[in-house]
Amino acid sequence: MRTIKLLSATILTACLCACSNVWDDHYNPKEDVVDGTNIQSVAMTATEFLKSETSLSSMYTLFSEAGVIETMSKKDQLFTILVVPNGATTNQDDKDYLAKTHISDIAISPSNLINGQRVLMWNGKYLEVQKTETTTGTTFAFNGTKVKKIIKTINGFIYELEAYAYAPKSMYEFIAGLDDSYSVFREMILSRNQKTFDKNASIPKGVDNTGRTVYDSIFTITNPYFAAQGFDIMSESVNATVLVPSNAVVSEALSKARADLNSWGMTRVDSIIENWIFQAAFFNKKYSKQDFEATTDLTSIFKKQWRTTIQQADLDNPVEMSNGVAYYVKWMKIPTNVLIFRLKDYLHYYEKLNEAEKALYYGETNLIFEKCNTDVTEWSGWPGYFPNIINRVLIYKHADQTIDTSELAFTPFQFKDHGNGLYTVAAYKVPPGEYDLCLGFKQSIKCDIGVYFNDVLVTNITAANLATTTYHYDRNGQGYPEGYDTTKATNSKKANYDRDGGKAGVVTIGGTVPAEVKITFKFKSYDAEGSRRATLHHWCLKPTTNCY
Repeated sequence: MRTIKLLSATILTACLCACSNVWDDHYNPKEDVVDGTNIQSVAMTATEFLKSETSLSSMYTLFSEAGVIETMSKKDQLFTILVVPNGATTNQDDKDYLAKTHISDIAISPSNLINGQRVLMWNGKYLEVQKTETTTGTTFAFNGTKVKKIIKTINGFIYELEAYAYAPKSMYEFIAGLDDSYSVFREMILSRNQKTFDKNASIPKGVDNTGRTVYDSIFTITNPYFAAQGFDIMSESVNATVLVPSNAVVSEALSKARADLNSWGMTRVDSIIENWIFQAAFFNKKYSKQDFEATTDLTSIFKKQWRTTIQQADLDNPVEMSNGVAYYVKWMKIPTNVLIFRLKDYLHYYEKLNEAEKALYYGETNLIFEKCNTDVTEWSGWPGYFPNIINRVLIYKHADQTIDTSELAFTPFQFKDHGNGLYTVAAYKVPPGEYDLCLGFKQSIKCDIGVYFNDVLVTNITAANLATTTYHYDRNGQGYPEGYDTTKATNSKKANYDRDGGKAGVVTIGGTVPAEVKITFKFKSYDAEGSRRATLHHWCLKPTTNCY
């Protein structure tokens, strides 16, 4: 036999405590009334009674088909059994799970039921007891389903309920049980499971022809991917929310994302946009419809942003779970700030262009090209993972040195070098949204710079600002290349590696379609006449959380 068990300390501990062959101390085969509640006593086993009672034939069939009757006959112990009369309906498709929701390996008499008590059933779920004292007696319920009748048998108590007891599945069981119309999302989770042979729990049953011990094997299943976020997806003790998209929803979202990238002239690693779908779906808090409506952004356990005003979930039909709640997703969008990590490029490509291209992307006023210069020796912070860096700058001099002001109207473009003097160049098409505009120059250039984005003033960078490292090349700013790990970097300058540059401000691209943009630099030089220059390194647009 090969057994697979899910690691859950709560379930394992509860099972050990609940599995008891000791008859309930309060059991008295002659008692007919307990706490004002009438009890029918029968001189039969529980299975004999169920088989003989025609009003419970549907329940007996359910138990038989689920193997409950056969298992009970093999166990020399006492039981608590919950039943419903013929005609009761349920929307539970998993008949095995439903049957095992209604039987427990311990016999509990009405006199021993306590309000708030939790009874462990065969499906591994707890049903909570509600005990209410009234003037006419005592009423009982399991998970809110009222008890109509109690039957005392030779080997346990049978509680007849008004309806099937409701014992929701755990998050993991719910996901694992999703049908094939949700198979993409389901496999995104299950494929990250780790199955480990549990030698201590496995029982040796012989030796094979090579002399190796053969075990009746037991395996444990864990999910380290989720555990790394401090989230045990298999635990009953979490109280969480999961958002579940169908295959159709996933397919539409991915198709739209890839079409958008294509229209922007950009690419993205498939795994990043695909992983976002499930990384944005899990939250370590149980959220209600009101929570979704009152909050613009929810942050998942993977630190992914779910914008409630854009994404669409079916909040009117939550699926209750034993450890949280699930909502089905009706429509989703892969956010722009996922499709674009950042847009960053350099101004020194000027030297690669022909005259027509220079005129197209660089609009100079009182500026004349002097040279492109490499001020820092080539180096790499993480050899083998990111390309070597050359801090190369574009240097202009004032065409008329008697004038201390100059201007560059620059259109950001992509330059792709194909070797042998071949290249392609095209203006960036930037999708609408909000971005941080970050820039780099050269430290200690003596000028003020007015920065405009699409002809709107963003900021004035002073000579005093440029005397610091804030705008020195790209050795400052908000982040590193995506995936760059400074703990693995070997170069002593690893903290200076290919960052965004100094943040000039926040800019917004309006409209509904991607568009070319313009960054204008207005220089006022403090150098003496004859040495007035402008030195530029890079530009960067980093999507904000509002670039969704």
